[in-house]
Amino acid sequence: LHQMPMSVWFTLRPLAVTVGVSVMLLSLVALYFIFNRREKLAAIALAAAMIPAGLAMIEAVARTAPYFSLADLARFLNPRLDSGGDAIFEGPLDDSSSLIFYLNRKFLFVNQNRHKEAPIGKTSIDLFLNEKAVLDKWAGRDAVYLIVEQSRADYWKELLSNRFHVYHQITTSGTYVVLGNQL
Repeated sequence: LHQMPMSVWFTLRPLAVTVGVSVMLLSLVALYFIFNRREKLAAIALAAAMIPAGLAMIEAVARTAPYFSLADLARFLNPRLDSGGDAIFEGPLDDSSSLIFYLNRKFLFVNQNRHKEAPIGKTSIDLFLNEKAVLDKWAGRDAVYLIVEQSRADYWKELLSNRFHVYHQITTSGTYVVLGNQL
């Protein structure tokens, strides 16, 4: 939550106001019904007060989803990787769990401890690369998509620009950036 920019939090304010106003107004309506001995209508008014809260929660989850899941990036990369290429993720396995689910192929890790982050079972390929191996893949003909935290994007921009004089930031989602060796 601390990585979400303030602008996202500000977009949630109207939702909180809507929930607060609806709970307050419908609670007053419920009190009116209680004083008039209409307990069933009071219960209905209180239940109705929860409808805007539920809808606001759904909206808030939709607005903040990119900060908790890489599903949008996986959906973006799937058609681009159908013709070949590699997706490489720099980050812990826990952060890439949605890639495991939504990306229609295996992806590689860079700068990770293979003993700490190793998946269960034996894999047919080495999933863990170092930066030199990433640069070697980047120089190849196949498409390579590197998914990194925004805080690491400048590091990779400098590294790739110094070696290849090309740097393509393709898309972003939440706090992650996708870099590519092709447009």
